[in-house]
Amino acid sequence: MREIAPLRILALRAVGPPGCQPEVTFGGPPRPTNKKKDGDAIETKNNNNTDNNDDTANSTTSFDPPLPPDEPTMASRLLRSLRNSSMTIQPYVAGTTRANASDVDISQPWVMAIYPPRDNDDNNNSPIDETNEFLSIENGNHAVECLQMFIDALVESGRAGDDRLGVHFFREWVQAVTGGMEAKPEQQQKQRPKKKQKGNSSSRQFDHLPLGSLSLHNLASASIHTFRSMEYANVGSCLGTLDLTGTHGLTDSILTNVICSGSFPRLQRLSLKNSRKLTGKAVASLVKLRDLRAFDVGGCFNIHPNDVIEMVQQHPGTRKGTLTEIYAGGLGWTDVALETLLSFTSKHIKGLGIGFSTYLSGPGMILILTKAAGTLDRLSIPFCTGVDDAVASALGKALPKLAVLDIRGCNKVYSLTGMMDGRIAAGNSGAEVARHLFVLARYSGISNNSLEETSRLYRNELGEPVFHCVLDGGGTGGGVRR
Repeated sequence: MREIAPLRILALRAVGPPGCQPEVTFGGPPRPTNKKKDGDAIETKNNNNTDNNDDTANSTTSFDPPLPPDEPTMASRLLRSLRNSSMTIQPYVAGTTRANASDVDISQPWVMAIYPPRDNDDNNNSPIDETNEFLSIENGNHAVECLQMFIDALVESGRAGDDRLGVHFFREWVQAVTGGMEAKPEQQQKQRPKKKQKGNSSSRQFDHLPLGSLSLHNLASASIHTFRSMEYANVGSCLGTLDLTGTHGLTDSILTNVICSGSFPRLQRLSLKNSRKLTGKAVASLVKLRDLRAFDVGGCFNIHPNDVIEMVQQHPGTRKGTLTEIYAGGLGWTDVALETLLSFTSKHIKGLGIGFSTYLSGPGMILILTKAAGTLDRLSIPFCTGVDDAVASALGKALPKLAVLDIRGCNKVYSLTGMMDGRIAAGNSGAEVARHLFVLARYSGISNNSLEETSRLYRNELGEPVFHCVLDGGGTGGGVRR
């Protein structure tokens, strides 16, 4: 029997020559465009003239989406049968050939999660058991995985564009996530006409649909048409996690008028890392994503810490305690700004990224982060010049629940012994201490000899090290605990 090629190989083959058109693959041959009717064209208006990648483009962008095919194409039928396949989920490997040290982060890959899903909360912060667990697309299936591999292959080959990722492609993605389930009709309006509900009530008709994860990581060619295609294909009805890391075509206008306009009401996790055209206006619009639980705006150098603070303070998830992960490294944090942020998030924040901040002092960091000792279990403070061995030791004692730590570039930290001593002291005083600590420490002052010495000193009852430290460019996915 002939061996079936892995999904990643099939995805790379599907990219094909430059003339390959996935829109034809999923939508059939192009048909004559009908005359415009009400609702056929999507028009966007904004006063900033930034809807396209060119900020000087016309403020009105007209988009005529194609109609779905009368019958699913052969490729669509094959993909839909793949969704219902009984094959076991496998580790996701597409895109690993372009992985590099700059992609390493405690929250990346953004769309990945541990499989099988963990049910025991006590075990959520344990490292991946490589014999029984692996990383796969969060809430994924084989059809979603195949489409994601196709996107990664396009990015890797440099052939991505609006003619490749259009309405038909994203319609197929929705089909892969939902299996063809439709939105429930809104019938509650007649029963309860009392008062206007806060938020986007139209999202209720999608609550029964499963949530999917989509990554456009490093899709530099993405433009307004890419996101309008997603909007018209109703991707927002089933999209829970979206990775737009390094999407250089993403502008304030696209984020404000498309993603945060109500078309993606169920978004829970959003990465805008290194999307460098974004400003404070884009961050302010995130308050409209009422289900948002985690966001990353690290590396967006046109965004100021005050922009993040104001948005978080106004977001409904802050009052509810559901906005638990904030990653905003490289924005120039100060002690005052960090204290303001922690003043209304300390009781529920679990993940925090404030790296590349030369103005943060060591004593100030200890004093402020101690307020979140009861919840904070993931901390990213790379290239913070105020962090040294004394600070690391104090953080080990002040943050006993810490399970993932990024101290890359902190060249004044020469050993983890002080931090481990601090954790033991916290445990002796009755604090609940995380059973394992994962550390990213490339470009720090920690040497291999120092690491071996600390590893010999601190082991569990089975004789295994209670921490794992990465000193090279590896560690991708090591900090994922989802």
